[in-house]
Amino acid sequence: MTGCYPLMLIEDAPGTCAQCSAALCLRKQVINLALGNSETMSCLECLGKEMGQSPVAVLDRVKGYVDSRDCFKKQWIRYETKDWCPEPNRCFPGECFK
Repeated sequence: MTGCYPLMLIEDAPGTCAQCSAALCLRKQVINLALGNSETMSCLECLGKEMGQSPVAVLDRVKGYVDSRDCFKKQWIRYETKDWCPEPNRCFPGECFK
């Protein structure tokens, strides 16, 4: 994790990908909830494979919806800058925080 920011997650939501066991951050949990996934959640890589899209395309597609819904947006903005990304080398902080 970069900096000294606490790892924030949505309580009672899965913290790992159901398919590959990769760790999920708060924003990946929000993406899954926006897609209707609450019992099992997937990382961006696995979501991309399921949807036939790149992980960045999934992220870009869902970000607009998340931004338009207060219930999702209030969780999304808890990560204030890309310094809050817990796995910047394994994820897409440039796209996630633009």
